[in-house]
Amino acid sequence: MAESIVERNILTIIEPAIPLDPLEILDVESGTLNSDGGTIKEDPSKFSSAIPDIRINGYTVQGDRLNYFCLKNNAFYPTCRIQFADVDGLFTARFYPKDGDLIQLNIRSQGDETTFKPIRIDFTIVDCKPVGGGGNVSANEYLVIGRMNVPNLFTENVEYEEEVTSWDALLNIAERLQLGYASNVEETADVMTWTNPNDTTETWIQDIVANSYLSDETFFTAYIDPYYYLTMIDVNRFFSQEGEIPSSVDFSQNAGDTMGADGSDGQTEEAFPNYLSNLIQMQGGARYISKYQMVNNSGEISKANGYKRYTQYWDLEAKVWVSEFVDPLTNNTPGMLPATKGRLVGGEVEGPRNDQVKYKYLGTQGDNVHAEYQYSTVQNYQNIVELNKMGMVIELDTVNPALVRYSRIYCQILEYASPIKNVLLAPGQDDIQGEEAPQTREGGTDENDPASENGIVNEYLTGFYVIQGVEWLYTEPGPIRMRLKLQRREFTPTT
Repeated sequence: MAESIVERNILTIIEPAIPLDPLEILDVESGTLNSDGGTIKEDPSKFSSAIPDIRINGYTVQGDRLNYFCLKNNAFYPTCRIQFADVDGLFTARFYPKDGDLIQLNIRSQGDETTFKPIRIDFTIVDCKPVGGGGNVSANEYLVIGRMNVPNLFTENVEYEEEVTSWDALLNIAERLQLGYASNVEETADVMTWTNPNDTTETWIQDIVANSYLSDETFFTAYIDPYYYLTMIDVNRFFSQEGEIPSSVDFSQNAGDTMGADGSDGQTEEAFPNYLSNLIQMQGGARYISKYQMVNNSGEISKANGYKRYTQYWDLEAKVWVSEFVDPLTNNTPGMLPATKGRLVGGEVEGPRNDQVKYKYLGTQGDNVHAEYQYSTVQNYQNIVELNKMGMVIELDTVNPALVRYSRIYCQILEYASPIKNVLLAPGQDDIQGEEAPQTREGGTDENDPASENGIVNEYLTGFYVIQGVEWLYTEPGPIRMRLKLQRREFTPTT
């Protein structure tokens, strides 16, 4: 049966209504009296796609004083770090923040803002401290840390959602917080009364998600994205998708060669295969991978969580002791190497794969919760942490607004260094077997040509990944770039 559009995408259910503080930019573009006689070479509204527009308690962090900026969307809510020079002491003397003062951020979309929204966030200031100064010495540089400002997210309440699914409970909570709501599922199968016993709303949301259930082939997480949508995700659907690489609009880093010039908004009209690559010819585009680094935390995670975990509880209604294990989901794609299930030797599992298990005693379960309440606690947790075993961190030299958290993306990794190319192709070494065998696969878009002077495809690293986290980075002199945390459950053998 064909997948629905909901299963392949995160769709909006309701729009956010949370009010943000006004963020005004002095009109120096139109040449009218509103400009106060100010003139600059580049339009601020266009320049903020290269340098973020940041106000701290009304203080404008000028581009030539901004040394470092990072916006992270890899936890439950977005956070930011800003480091800037207070050259004239104005920030210290007049704008140093008090309790309740905000950081205001605007990052213009690299593309058409009717399609790709700008990032506009208000942050609560978590910390503001001098860098290399303070005390009796006037600070000339500050580091300011913030978290997304969502009123009442950290308010403790006694409240409940009566006889609804977790999906509907989160929808109602999002509406009360004036957040948007988005999901890649249309419903869950876990009707019960969800209660908040004087915890914060944030804790309540995470508790609901931890016990959400649809089927044994699903597991859930939730987060607030940079556009103020509370997003509930069945993660397994993105790892289980099949099919060719889809197409989307393309973006160039600086189509007009001049920042702010007409036609340099980055978006092109033609559809382009939606993939990322370190192919040299793609430099200057928003699909070019400038850095990549593999990540392997498998030993640490297997030690802490085992390869399976037993859910154990006393069922009050059935009056039975329940002990059932959760074996984290995999794709089991023919011809692919599983990356999370231990080593295979001669087709058989080696070592502690079937014996290294953990147990989680969860007390009792009565008829006041849904039937899979305790089981889903382990089902969701075990699968989420398992995904952190293997992956890759990549950087793009510019921002690609089409790349969002928990979307599926194809990455093509090429090797250009001669020693690596020689090893991968291994001409004249057809007798080499296993993982060190030469990459001479024929056919397909990633076919290697031994006679080519260009890069050689690294077949092991090339393939589909799921974006688990997104960061927007700025280091002087810019422009803003992206760092993506990618996850993968299986890899292509280099044979």
